[in-house]
Amino acid sequence: MNQKEKLLHNIAAKYIMNEDVNIELSGNYAEMECLQQLLEISRHLKESLDKDVPFNKVIELLKEKKNITKKFENLSGITWRL
Repeated sequence: MNQKEKLLHNIAAKYIMNEDVNIELSGNYAEMECLQQLLEISRHLKESLDKDVPFNKVIELLKEKKNITKKFENLSGITWRL
């Protein structure tokens, strides 16, 4: 994993954990849109796990996250580790 990927994952982890993140990322529109979706679903999944949401809802979120992750990896070439 190169430095840019480490930085991206570090920023993403903070966002998912609901910490303040003040950084500007750049990339093509499709990558940025997909990254935004991936961050949102990841945060939603974490919050659902924290709130003890029913198992079937968590499974739905996991499936959605998996699909978005594949799309992001195909667009960006970055292996998503979160």
